[in-house]
Amino acid sequence: MSPLRGRGATAARTPFVILVVTLLAGGLISLLLLNAAVNQDSFQLNKLEKETTGYTDEQQQLQQEVDQYGAPGTLERKARELGMVPGGNPAFLDPGGSVRGTPERATAPPAPKPSATLTPPPTPTTSPGTPPAAPMTPGR
Repeated sequence: MSPLRGRGATAARTPFVILVVTLLAGGLISLLLLNAAVNQDSFQLNKLEKETTGYTDEQQQLQQEVDQYGAPGTLERKARELGMVPGGNPAFLDPGGSVRGTPERATAPPAPKPSATLTPPPTPTTSPGTPPAAPMTPGR
């Protein structure tokens, strides 16, 4: 073997080594960039999941509020506050045009009697020199 042959093999191997090192470095850099992108997307996904949880909680709270407004007792109380009264027995029309049943007028139930309160009536204030007012008696 001649000494030129060993030297030529080393010179021919250098570009190959540089190519392999460049490919490995490029692969590592691209892997690092890919990993950073995945981590960034992971953080964004985590943030969006927290927002979704918050919106879900808010939606459930609003749904409970709507359900409370639609409860029969609440509807009845609101209707009475608006002056509405329960309806009577309805009458129905048959397909032939005849009336089935006797309709009744909706009437308000008697108003509840005011409960007796134990608070004394207010005492009238008089200025000096004014005669006291006569006591009030309940009317019939």
